[in-house]
This record gives sequence, structure tokens and C-alpha cells, in this order.
Amino acid sequence: MSDCRDRRCFLRDVFAGTAAAAAGPGLAATLDIGTGQPSRFADAWRTAHSDQGRWRAVREQFLLEPGYVYLNTAGLGPTPLPVIETVDREWRELELRCETGHARRDEARRRGCEFLNCGEDEFALTRSATEGMNLVARGVRLDAGSEVLMTTHEHPGGAMPWFGVAEEHDILIRTFEPGSGGADTMDRLVAALTPRTRVVMLCHVTCTLGTILPIKEIADVCRDRGILSVIDGAQAPGQIPVDLHALGCDFYVASGHKFLLAPKGTGFLYVRDEMLDRWRPTYVGAYSDAGFDLASGRFERRREAVASEYGTRNTPLVLGFGAALEFIETIGLDHIVARGASLARRLRGHLETIDGVEVLTPADSSASAAILAFRLPESGGDPWDWCNLLRRESGIRLRPVGEAGLMAVRASTHLFNREDEVDRLAEILRELV
Repeated sequence: MSDCRDRRCFLRDVFAGTAAAAAGPGLAATLDIGTGQPSRFADAWRTAHSDQGRWRAVREQFLLEPGYVYLNTAGLGPTPLPVIETVDREWRELELRCETGHARRDEARRRGCEFLNCGEDEFALTRSATEGMNLVARGVRLDAGSEVLMTTHEHPGGAMPWFGVAEEHDILIRTFEPGSGGADTMDRLVAALTPRTRVVMLCHVTCTLGTILPIKEIADVCRDRGILSVIDGAQAPGQIPVDLHALGCDFYVASGHKFLLAPKGTGFLYVRDEMLDRWRPTYVGAYSDAGFDLASGRFERRREAVASEYGTRNTPLVLGFGAALEFIETIGLDHIVARGASLARRLRGHLETIDGVEVLTPADSSASAAILAFRLPESGGDPWDWCNLLRRESGIRLRPVGEAGLMAVRASTHLFNREDEVDRLAEILRELV
């Protein structure tokens, strides 16, 4: 072919066709997500004659093997076929001329800002929530004697970066019990503050019980007292609506690989505009500067959060992050939130009728969504024994919860799960207990 563009399109179509043939009709129906073309999946979602038909169309977009009941999105979310194909297509496209595609990341970043309601200067792409938390913990420069307050229910990925800083600097980590997500949480938080508290770091949704904490109220209290509010949002986006400007926190980090269903190795960092002059990324490199001249020694650091996106990044994964947001928006976040919460309520209804099972997640719908933690009889072993048994014997994937000494089991439901899967888990537990 004489035209390189024609050649690229030809190869792209060959690769896409091969992938579609290998994966079957599910993938073939979704190849337009992430291309800017009208989505056939969107058409299937809109034209389905029933809710059951719509959710069946959604389930077909996932590669989960038949009979496998996956109830651990709070740990690791499966990536839908439209996102997988976007990553594959973009990777092959870039390799045709061995390009990095740096400029192509801008669209994914803009989509993230729109999805989360924040300014483009305030938003940066990361590889995970843990990377984002490290950027915050090492970028705020705390004075000796400062205290960082967090709950006893934090995930290690959110807590450990602060312990790492404490190893090297004279700061103290303190904890408090988070409560049920309501007024008691605020009372406990305020009671735990001291004149030396400089940072309150806590999760938006606890990884343990799935409790939704009152982040806006917490951020307001922190601002009134000159305390930084840092939020680990790993469990929140995609499970519940997240409006960063409305929350009012100073920093917010999250992974893409949980309820957002984005590729593993994606995430984001939010830095409130007023914090951009105080926060400094620990690492800088190419693309971190607003001006650089080696001969004169001039280096002007970029003010925007994107200064943390130094060096060569995996552009196809970033574009997959954008495609995941498009997939969610095609269905509608309100539908997804309602679906996950409905399935969790259905499971709760079953579990509350089984003798020997104790549901730990708050029943208040304003304080919980699609994560449900429960305790099983010790006679059947610890939570790891229960989870291993269910996975090995019944093909059901749950997660043990050892944090905060809970010794419980966690199920998390999402848009691809079905009612019969929830019913199956409950039926098996009823027999085992």
C-alpha cells in the first residue's frame, strides 16, 4: 500500500478481527468503545426490552468463565471486553511506528476530570491508589512532631506510605475506630484530633465493612482547623458517585482496577487547587517542568498535578482507563450504583436468615453500598479457610477480612453479577453452616 495511513488502518482491522474471532460474539459487539464511533454495546443497552436483557448484555462483556461466581470487585475488578480491546488496539497502533503516544493521554485525563468533577490542573494519572498515596505522603512535607490521624480500618496501601514517612521523619501515626459512617464517626474523629494533628488520612469507603464515611463533613472540619484531608478512594469511584469539588478534600487517590473496571496498573491523584503550591511531587523528570535548560541550570517545576507524570508511561493502559469510564457512562453510573446495592441487599436478606452468620456492614443505605462483610462460625475455620473452601469446592470468590481484627468474610457485588449468583452463595452457606 502506498498510503501509510491505509496500511495502519488495514493492520488495525486485521488485528481487531482476529481478536474478535478468538473471543467470540461478545467482543465483536464491543469493538467500537474507545474509537469515537457510535457504540453497538450502547445500542444493545438502550434497546433491550427488559432490565434482565440489559444486564445480560453487560455480563457478556466480561471474560469471566462460566460457573465462576466472582464477588471480589472491591479487591480486583474484572476488565470488560471493550476496555481490553482498546488497550490491544492502541498498543498495536503505537507499535506501527514505535511511538509513546504521550499527547493521546490528554483525552483520558479530560474524561477523568469530567467523571470526577475536578479541574485539569488538579488531576494526574497514576499506576494505583498506593502510588498516589505515596505521592501525597512524601509531597506535603510535614514538620517534626506532626501527627497523622487515620482509622483502624485502613487498607495497607493507604496506610503504609505514611508509616514509611514516619520511619524517616519525626511524625506520629495515630488511629481511631471509624464508627458506622454517621454522626458517631464525626464524634470519634473530632475527639481524636489534637493540637499536633496535621493530616487526617482515611478511606472514602472502608475496605473492611464497606462503610461510607462522611467525607465532606470531615473535610470541612479539617479545613476549619488547618488540617490536611487526604482520602483513599480506592473503593469508591464506580461503586458510588464521587464529586471531588463537592467533597472538598485536599487530596484524593484511587485505583482504576476496582469498581472502575479499568486496566490493572491505572489510577489517579487529585490535588485541590489551593494545595498545588504546597505539595511537591517526590520524583520529577521529563514532562515535570514548565521550563528547563541544562546549560544554564534553569528548572521551573510545573504547578499542575500532572507534574507527577514524569517520564515514559504506558499509554495503552491510560487509554484503557478512559475507555473504562466510557463503558460506565454508557450504562449510566446511577444504574450501576443501584445494581450493586440491590444485589448486596439481596445477599444481606439471605444471610440474616442463616443461624450462625453475623452481618457486620451497616444496614443504613447512606452508609453502605455494594460491599457486604459478615462473620461465619469459627467451627468452620478462620475467614481464609472459609474463602478457600468456597473457591475450591464451589467456584465462588470472596475475600477474607483480617484487618482491625474483624476475622470476617467480604462479598462485593457489581454490574456484571447476577441474582442467581448471590442466591447460590447464600444456599451454599446455608448448607455449610
